Amino acid sequence: MTEEVPSELKENLAAYRSSKAVAEYSFYSLFPQEDYLFRKYYKAGDSVLDLACGLGRTTLLLYEMGMTVRGIDRSDVFIQIAKRRLPYLDLQLGSYDHIEEPDASYSHVLISFNGIDYAFPDSQRIAALRECARVLKPGGTLIFSSHNLKSLHWFSPYDRGRLGWKLRNSIRAIKDWDYVIESGVHTYYASPAFVVRKTEEVGLKLLEKKGFSKIGFERLDIYFSPYIHYVFQKPQVD
Repeated sequence: MTEEVPSELKENLAAYRSSKAVAEYSFYSLFPQEDYLFRKYYKAGDSVLDLACGLGRTTLLLYEMGMTVRGIDRSDVFIQIAKRRLPYLDLQLGSYDHIEEPDASYSHVLISFNGIDYAFPDSQRIAALRECARVLKPGGTLIFSSHNLKSLHWFSPYDRGRLGWKLRNSIRAIKDWDYVIESGVHTYYASPAFVVRKTEEVGLKLLEKKGFSKIGFERLDIYFSPYIHYVFQKPQVD
């Protein structure tokens, strides 16, 4: 029996097969938060599973840093283009909520550029977190970024250029989580506390949160950052 795919997920997947998406994701550099976290937690020779890898941006850069890395993405268009551009990389079609890898097989798992936020419904997101925990070796890390629901407060110093959009969605900032239509895509937004709680429920432990640095006061920057990078660790076996 074939599982019914929600229409919202079909719309999200279609968005990542478009020429507009290919143009938008055709860049190959790290964001400052990624550069900081990669240098802190990764070392040459580590194995990294790069989920929702898109056109291979982080897969390429991890490879060049000396990692053993495999990139996986659900967009057949992205994977086909990435393979043509970067034929020496290990790139495969697949989904983060059903990872076809053995238990405890990777030193690290990465989901960059808020890729986990396009899972729909939220049960698919939880399934993805469980799968990440399963394939991690004890002591290994999961790094991902996720949209911050609290950044939707109308008085947030971020995203002033989208004030109308923010005003329409600001009431959502009082919730723990919600889906927001952003650029035509169903996008998961959650409070940092909720993200941590749901991720720790699958057996991972928070190591660090990294937000933007616009305000200059870490707690406020974390609270208002449009998205936040999280680092979780799989506990060592006693």
